[in-house]
Amino acid sequence: MEEKKSKLEVCFSEYPRSIILGRLFLLILIFSSGIFVFYQLKIELSYLYIFYSLLSISLILPLSRCVHCTYHGKYCNIGWGKVAGFLFPRKEEDNFTSGYDYMLFIYPIWFLPLLASLLQLSRFRNLFWLAFSCIYIILLLIEKVYLKNLCCKFCSQKKTCPGVPLNSKKIR
Repeated sequence: MEEKKSKLEVCFSEYPRSIILGRLFLLILIFSSGIFVFYQLKIELSYLYIFYSLLSISLILPLSRCVHCTYHGKYCNIGWGKVAGFLFPRKEEDNFTSGYDYMLFIYPIWFLPLLASLLQLSRFRNLFWLAFSCIYIILLLIEKVYLKNLCCKFCSQKKTCPGVPLNSKKIR
């Protein structure tokens, strides 16, 4: 029992580069898919998507979460803690959950391309857009499973993070 409990308590002080690269690879696939689907709708929409994504990832995420995280200035599961350490000063870790509501602005980066691909599927009703939509959904699911099983599981913030299902009583 003690051995099993000690395995659950393992946390990375800095994430291995292999986990970071795996997560970045999945996110690049997801963002590229979003750019592609908006480009197919209208090129201006792809530019707007790129601008919104960059704004969200470079300002909203670091200012609402990264500055309060124990990985500020270190390699977190996406490597952004190191970047945030260069861009923004560290704030109190006790306020880590205070900026979680701003994550609402991050969700459209994943959700809007799904809606756009389903719109394209309804417009063209062809096998390409059916396959694209299904592959995009599978990519999102793989990224979430990767996040839960390789990132959140070893995070030192997992006990206080409201976005992690691991901090509930389900861990045994």
